[in-house]
Amino acid sequence: MKRRTHTHDLSTFGHIRSLWRYRELLRNLVVRDIKVRYKRSVLGFAWMLLNPLISMIVFSIIFREVFGMEQDYPLYVISALLFFNLFSLGSSQGLNSIVASSGLIRKVAVPKAIFPLASVLANLVNFALSLIPLAAVMMFTGAKLTPALLLVPVGVLAIALFTYGLSLALATANVFYRDVRWFYDSALLILFYVTPVIYPAKVVPEQFRFLLTFNPLTTMLEVFRAPIYEGLAPSPAILAASLAYGFGALALGWLVFHRYEDRFINFI
Repeated sequence: MKRRTHTHDLSTFGHIRSLWRYRELLRNLVVRDIKVRYKRSVLGFAWMLLNPLISMIVFSIIFREVFGMEQDYPLYVISALLFFNLFSLGSSQGLNSIVASSGLIRKVAVPKAIFPLASVLANLVNFALSLIPLAAVMMFTGAKLTPALLLVPVGVLAIALFTYGLSLALATANVFYRDVRWFYDSALLILFYVTPVIYPAKVVPEQFRFLLTFNPLTTMLEVFRAPIYEGLAPSPAILAASLAYGFGALALGWLVFHRYEDRFINFI
């Protein structure tokens, strides 16, 4: 009974303060996640730069003519790939973060929400480094450098919040049902193709184009890609919707996670 009262009294701000107290652990977890990913790799961190470039080249060779895109199609693709990779890798690794850290959770009393957060932040670091090849492609394609680029961080913030919120919910489900991980891998593949990553929205038949608006990733991608590819600022409505998706997902994931986290120890 005493434990339940303590959990109830721990407010949202209490959870946030708890995460802040363990910021050194968070930093170590982020560094560990980055190092483990490229452990025993000859090229190591260079893969952060090479992976998006290789994917961009492959998609450009295959699809540029199919979609009737201009010479700047590589910029269209790589900007979206970086965005989608931040989401997909952050959420899939965040999904498994609680189960993967079960040994530490059993031994040390730490805020469990720190593990999905570390996964998202590690991929945010990777994303930041991958902006180097993006800048190179922008120069190569002669992209317009306009003040709209100042809005790019809004798109990054929105997708980071959205990814963390989703990771909290998925990590919770994965503790109780380990099949979630495999279902989500399939869901990511579907999400990739129902989000205009490699194709422009205009190729979707007009009667079905409205379906893209039901995909939050489409809206958040527009905030990130429009300033880079078109040199244009997204409309205030799109900016507001993007942030609403991000904060909404975070709030929902936060509520789900902290409702069930006391039961994690019995299942990991």
